[in-house]
Amino acid sequence: MINLLEDYKPLFYEEPESRYYLITGGRGSGKSWTLALFLLNLTYQKGHVILFTRYTLVSAFISIIPEFLDKIEIMGKVNDFEVTQSEIINKLTGSKILFRGIKTSSGVNTANLKSIAGLSTWVIDEAEELTDPDVFDKVDLSIRAKDNPNRVILVMNPAYKSHWIYNDFIKKKRTDTTYIHTTYLDNKENLSDSFIQAAEKTKRENRARYEHLFLGTWLDDADGMLWNRAIIGKARIDEALNLTRIVVAIDPAVTANMNSDETGLIVVGKDKEGFGYVLEDLSGKYSPNHWAKVATDAAFRWNADCIVAEKNQGGDMVEAVLKSQGTNFRIKLVTATKGKYVRAEPVYSLYEQGQIYHVGSFPILESQMVTFNPDKGKSPDRVDALVWGLTELMVQNNFIFSI
Repeated sequence: MINLLEDYKPLFYEEPESRYYLITGGRGSGKSWTLALFLLNLTYQKGHVILFTRYTLVSAFISIIPEFLDKIEIMGKVNDFEVTQSEIINKLTGSKILFRGIKTSSGVNTANLKSIAGLSTWVIDEAEELTDPDVFDKVDLSIRAKDNPNRVILVMNPAYKSHWIYNDFIKKKRTDTTYIHTTYLDNKENLSDSFIQAAEKTKRENRARYEHLFLGTWLDDADGMLWNRAIIGKARIDEALNLTRIVVAIDPAVTANMNSDETGLIVVGKDKEGFGYVLEDLSGKYSPNHWAKVATDAAFRWNADCIVAEKNQGGDMVEAVLKSQGTNFRIKLVTATKGKYVRAEPVYSLYEQGQIYHVGSFPILESQMVTFNPDKGKSPDRVDALVWGLTELMVQNNFIFSI
């Protein structure tokens, strides 16, 4: 018997009340678990083609599909489904879930997503990553299957109030939208004691961080103290030319479970004039072997001359795991020893002076940058990796800073 949180029951109505569903919540709120269960149940209705997207999606089979497999086992329905690297098909009805990335290595994938026939449901997971409302509008208009109800489901941890989703869906409540918001407090019976203790510890030590991470409150850009969106907006370009050095920078997590930190994994470069470029954000929740493979593959793809990795958490393990993936690239381990403002400020100054460019858009990284307050709590792992990489390329005297 599976007990749903009361707030999520409108999602399961056979005839949906709305076209749009905005599902928000902090960590441990149950939104990802419940969404996977809902989508699997939806496939038992004939004729559904469900598009499940994230802004970037390196491997659905590693990062998303295991959560669906877990629900299939809980339901006792393993024989009902065929699972591939990028799809889950209900063998009884033919309905299917397609897992796709919105952004690919060649750009935004809107045309291919729009061309998928018979779409009845579109899920935008981690919707805070999607910063371009035009991309949303283009795919939204392709959800128009006639024989089944249409749903567009945005699932997110609330981000910053300048985000288009806040302006379009939150500032003024919409009559075409069902709003669902839960927190870990609603979901306590399904959480470990250690998770709840971590939340309560954050509540005591950093109330603002607790409210954002665990209660899912929206942030003002002013909550950060260094970067702002104006600085990042001015830094955006379409391509980088004549790069003379490229570095893959890692701030590694040593575990990979629901309570783990992300591994920050950022590719940065420098041109012959001395300008720096953010080239790719590959950060995510990985096991050590997985982040080592992602980093090594990125180093080959970009022809990097160095992998820079922060060793405080993993020590010699970091280098050993990288070498286990067959990397022949030079590995430079760096150590955090001083205050985090001291570590971040020289890189921020380079942004302020117009010496750093972002080649394209990096929604989660940029969100973390503008909300990073070096005086409050741990800095985000993507920002850590960014600063390690740009410090290696551009900050003189090989400063060693703390995060």
